[in-house]
Amino acid sequence: MNKSSSPPTSAVAALSALAQLQQRPEWHSASPEQRVILQRIAAQRDQRLLARLERAQHRARLASSQQVNADAPLLERISVFARLHPAVTAAAATSLGLMVGPKRIARLAQASLPTLLPLLAKMRR
Repeated sequence: MNKSSSPPTSAVAALSALAQLQQRPEWHSASPEQRVILQRIAAQRDQRLLARLERAQHRARLASSQQVNADAPLLERISVFARLHPAVTAAAATSLGLMVGPKRIARLAQASLPTLLPLLAKMRR
Protein backbone atom coordinates (compact mmCIF):
# COMPACT_ATOMS: atom_id res chain seq x y z
CA MET A 1 0.00 0.00 0.00
CA ASN A 2 1.65 3.18 -1.09
CA LYS A 3 0.90 6.59 0.32
CA SER A 4 0.28 8.20 -3.05
CA SER A 5 -3.03 6.36 -3.50
CA SER A 6 -4.75 8.20 -0.64
CA PRO A 7 -6.29 11.58 -1.48
CA PRO A 8 -4.50 14.47 0.29
CA THR A 9 -7.61 16.35 1.41
CA SER A 10 -8.00 17.96 4.81
CA ALA A 11 -11.06 15.80 5.54
CA VAL A 12 -9.08 12.60 5.05
CA ALA A 13 -6.20 13.97 7.12
CA ALA A 14 -8.61 14.40 10.04
CA LEU A 15 -9.73 10.76 9.84
CA SER A 16 -8.05 8.07 11.87
CA ALA A 17 -5.71 5.63 10.21
CA LEU A 18 -8.34 2.89 10.55
CA ALA A 19 -10.98 5.01 8.78
CA GLN A 20 -8.52 5.85 6.03
CA LEU A 21 -7.66 2.18 5.69
CA GLN A 22 -11.29 1.16 5.30
CA GLN A 23 -11.76 3.68 2.49
CA ARG A 24 -8.94 2.24 0.41
CA PRO A 25 -9.73 -0.24 -2.38
CA GLU A 26 -7.10 -2.67 -1.03
CA TRP A 27 -9.20 -3.11 2.12
CA HIS A 28 -12.10 -4.68 0.25
CA SER A 29 -9.89 -7.24 -1.49
CA ALA A 30 -7.99 -8.24 1.68
CA SER A 31 -8.59 -11.56 3.39
CA PRO A 32 -9.87 -11.61 7.00
CA GLU A 33 -6.38 -12.43 8.31
CA GLN A 34 -4.90 -9.53 6.36
CA ARG A 35 -7.62 -7.21 7.67
CA VAL A 36 -6.77 -8.11 11.27
CA ILE A 37 -3.13 -7.29 10.65
CA LEU A 38 -3.99 -4.07 8.79
CA GLN A 39 -6.29 -3.03 11.63
CA ARG A 40 -3.52 -3.64 14.16
CA ILE A 41 -1.11 -1.53 12.10
CA ALA A 42 -3.69 1.25 11.78
CA ALA A 43 -4.28 1.21 15.55
CA GLN A 44 -0.53 1.53 16.14
CA ARG A 45 -0.41 4.46 13.72
CA ASP A 46 -3.23 6.16 15.59
CA GLN A 47 -1.49 5.59 18.94
CA ARG A 48 1.78 7.01 17.63
CA LEU A 49 0.01 10.00 16.09
CA LEU A 50 -1.76 10.69 19.38
CA ALA A 51 1.50 10.43 21.33
CA ARG A 52 3.24 12.73 18.84
CA LEU A 53 0.44 15.28 19.10
CA GLU A 54 0.51 15.13 22.91
CA ARG A 55 4.30 15.69 22.93
CA ALA A 56 3.95 18.63 20.54
CA GLN A 57 1.19 20.11 22.69
CA HIS A 58 3.31 19.69 25.82
CA ARG A 59 6.31 21.32 24.13
CA ALA A 60 4.15 24.20 22.91
CA ARG A 61 2.72 24.67 26.39
CA LEU A 62 6.22 24.72 27.89
CA ALA A 63 7.53 27.10 25.24
CA SER A 64 4.64 29.50 25.67
CA SER A 65 4.90 29.67 29.43
CA GLN A 66 6.24 33.04 30.48
CA GLN A 67 5.87 32.43 34.18
CA VAL A 68 6.30 29.55 36.57
CA ASN A 69 3.05 27.69 37.20
CA ALA A 70 2.64 27.17 40.95
CA ASP A 71 0.56 24.01 40.45
CA ALA A 72 3.10 22.33 38.16
CA PRO A 73 5.40 19.54 39.40
CA LEU A 74 8.70 20.65 40.92
CA LEU A 75 10.83 19.45 38.00
CA GLU A 76 8.69 21.39 35.52
CA ARG A 77 8.82 24.54 37.68
CA ILE A 78 12.61 24.30 37.88
CA SER A 79 12.97 23.80 34.13
CA VAL A 80 10.66 26.75 33.36
CA PHE A 81 12.58 28.94 35.80
CA ALA A 82 15.91 27.85 34.29
CA ARG A 83 14.66 28.62 30.79
CA LEU A 84 13.31 32.04 31.82
CA HIS A 85 16.39 32.99 33.86
CA PRO A 86 19.50 31.33 32.37
CA ALA A 87 21.99 33.74 33.95
CA VAL A 88 20.58 33.25 37.45
CA THR A 89 20.56 29.49 36.95
CA ALA A 90 24.19 29.46 35.78
CA ALA A 91 25.25 31.65 38.71
CA ALA A 92 23.41 29.42 41.19
CA ALA A 93 24.95 26.27 39.72
CA THR A 94 28.43 27.80 39.81
CA SER A 95 28.08 29.00 43.40
CA LEU A 96 26.71 25.61 44.46
CA GLY A 97 29.69 23.93 42.81
CA LEU A 98 32.10 26.23 44.59
CA MET A 99 30.39 25.67 47.95
CA VAL A 100 30.46 21.91 47.63
CA GLY A 101 34.02 21.84 46.35
CA PRO A 102 35.63 20.26 43.34
CA LYS A 103 36.90 17.18 45.20
CA ARG A 104 33.49 16.32 46.59
CA ILE A 105 31.89 16.85 43.18
CA ALA A 106 34.49 14.56 41.60
CA ARG A 107 33.85 11.88 44.25
CA LEU A 108 30.10 12.17 43.80
CA ALA A 109 30.42 11.95 40.02
CA GLN A 110 32.71 8.95 40.30
CA ALA A 111 30.33 7.16 42.66
CA SER A 112 27.22 7.86 40.58
CA LEU A 113 28.79 7.27 37.16
CA PRO A 114 28.01 3.51 37.01
CA THR A 115 24.38 4.30 37.74
CA LEU A 116 24.02 7.31 35.47
CA LEU A 117 25.76 6.01 32.34
CA PRO A 118 23.10 3.39 31.47
CA LEU A 119 20.37 5.97 32.06
CA LEU A 120 22.11 8.51 29.85
CA ALA A 121 22.64 5.88 27.16
CA LYS A 122 18.89 5.11 27.18
CA MET A 123 18.04 8.79 26.94
CA ARG A 124 20.29 9.28 23.90
CA ARG A 125 18.41 6.60 21.93
